[in-house]
Amino acid sequence: MKKAARVGNYMIVQNDEGAIVVFRTYDNVKGALREISEAIGFKYDPAWTTRQLGSKLIDAINGK
Repeated sequence: MKKAARVGNYMIVQNDEGAIVVFRTYDNVKGALREISEAIGFKYDPAWTTRQLGSKLIDAINGK
């Protein structure tokens, strides 16, 4: 990472190649993960922790 700045719920990052990427942070990470899951049709267990849901969702999106 070359440089980064945070403002409100946004993180602006310039990588080593000069490309700019913007990330948005959420107050309710688990809620955001559930919203993503529902948007892609991923079935999750409501009892999963944020770490469990996040890890399984990443694997599902990446086809693992």
